[in-house]
Amino acid sequence: MKNIAINGLFLNKENTGGGRYLTDLINGLRPYSKNFNFFLFLKNRAIQQFNASPDFHYINCGIIPTLRLYRIFWENLFLPKILETKKIDLYHATAFALPAKIKCKTVITIFDMTFFRMPDVHQKRKVFYFKKMIPLALKKADKIIAISNQTKNDIIDLGGINPKKIKVIYIGVGEDFAPVNNQNLIERVKVKYSLPQKYILFVGAIEPRKNLKNLVLAYAKLKKKGCYHKLVISGRFGWNYKDVLAEIKKERLENEIIFTNYVLQGDLPLIYNGADLFVYPSLYEGFGIPVMEAMACGIPVVTSNTSSLPEITQGAAVLVDPLDHESIFQGMDKILKDKSLAAELSVKGTNRAKLFSTRKMTEDTISLYRDILNEN
Repeated sequence: MKNIAINGLFLNKENTGGGRYLTDLINGLRPYSKNFNFFLFLKNRAIQQFNASPDFHYINCGIIPTLRLYRIFWENLFLPKILETKKIDLYHATAFALPAKIKCKTVITIFDMTFFRMPDVHQKRKVFYFKKMIPLALKKADKIIAISNQTKNDIIDLGGINPKKIKVIYIGVGEDFAPVNNQNLIERVKVKYSLPQKYILFVGAIEPRKNLKNLVLAYAKLKKKGCYHKLVISGRFGWNYKDVLAEIKKERLENEIIFTNYVLQGDLPLIYNGADLFVYPSLYEGFGIPVMEAMACGIPVVTSNTSSLPEITQGAAVLVDPLDHESIFQGMDKILKDKSLAAELSVKGTNRAKLFSTRKMTEDTISLYRDILNEN
């Protein structure tokens, strides 16, 4: 059997975005362990997360520091040696970078090209690092997985890569994200996280790219118009989040906006189901996992008319200009006032989300592995 190694070093307790993708992919690969030997590079905590399943071979990387210099050193010196020792046939990179010298076949997942498109929404040290590493990885990889056509086009435009080298594999949404009819379960989660009866929901990291300052301004206008919904922001505090808190204080909304911080993965579908509206005015997304999760739960969605978001929603959401808080306000107000529109979007959203399953994502990834290894 062929040996396939997957880099899972960025997995941690608070998996968001790429971490969620990788967790679902790894779990989806379990049935294929009869056909391939899977080797997972993981930190201590992540190995515990996957319960040391016999379906995989674990390469325990301990507690590798997140310092960029150490990471560069580890990926370019230790990683290639381990791959060679384990006789790895294919290495799947999932964190935007590949070793400078590597002997086996390679595939890399690219989530977005925002380090090039919108460098101002990232920390400067990350922009410096990834602007160097991503172009090298794109050229070196045998194949590239793009998580949307938008990301594929960005890779072509910004990286000068041959389209034939890129495979679009959409991120899947787990089966636990679905409409919940048991109101008691929803009420328990509301009590657990001190959530109100009526709320508008945002899910994601609190950082500049998510555009929460404009969301706060839009919500402030909604409150002035008499809206009784509170705004729930569910996600970890990322970098440069204090501007959002300052805006909330300026608009005197401290008692109207609730932060849950990170929530348990098992509780998240219920938090979606408890909302009357989901709003996600992100400036730029390679896919937009929370949008698809909300749609899968049957919650009407307001999201941005930029990047991949029109591509993945396909008429199943109200699209707004993320740079204009008036546009965001109008989108939210429209759905809250029009129950027939909310019901229509709920049906369209659940139907659209059915096309984005974790099973299909895994099957498409396995098919690509086989293509690279000439096994199809």
